[in-house]
Amino acid sequence: MKNKSLIIVAVAFAAIMILAVALYPKLAEKANEATTEAAEITESTEAAQSTTKAEYPEYADIEIFDTKGNAVRLSDLEGKPMIINFWATWCGYCLYEMPYFEEAYKKYGDEIQFLMVNANDDFSDAREFIDEKDYTFPCYYDLEYSAYMTYGLSSLPRTVAIDAEGNMLYNRAGLISEETLQRIIDTIK
Repeated sequence: MKNKSLIIVAVAFAAIMILAVALYPKLAEKANEATTEAAEITESTEAAQSTTKAEYPEYADIEIFDTKGNAVRLSDLEGKPMIINFWATWCGYCLYEMPYFEEAYKKYGDEIQFLMVNANDDFSDAREFIDEKDYTFPCYYDLEYSAYMTYGLSSLPRTVAIDAEGNMLYNRAGLISEETLQRIIDTIK
């Protein structure tokens, strides 16, 4: 009788765990969208009350590396709006939103600089993943962890949007939707 109760409890626990694993991505995405939308409403209200962009923080300069191992600083890329997305191959949310960035890059790549920065994968693993998926957006690597430290990347993905004047208008961790990415693009264009 004791074993039967133990089996029932174990099966119930396993069912709850399977349900949690199945529902977590959808619930996390909805929670993130709600949080992002609330933050965007707050930011829009604050921006409407503000008369100048000088009240936005300037971005923090970092050194990242291109696919050939050449050092690139964000300050070297000034002059056009930038969208920076920090990602890793082991991050499910990062992989989920990457097609949104690819489509946005294809549509706005002449107007906006897209920087997909691999935060902490092995260079060859990340490059293999990008090649396998046929992504065409510019990919960079945080080989010296300067981005990791400067932007406090405690979770991935993280998206940062900077306007042409160097004002950081968006800086959030978490999965973003295609609609949210479009709103970010509309804000910095």
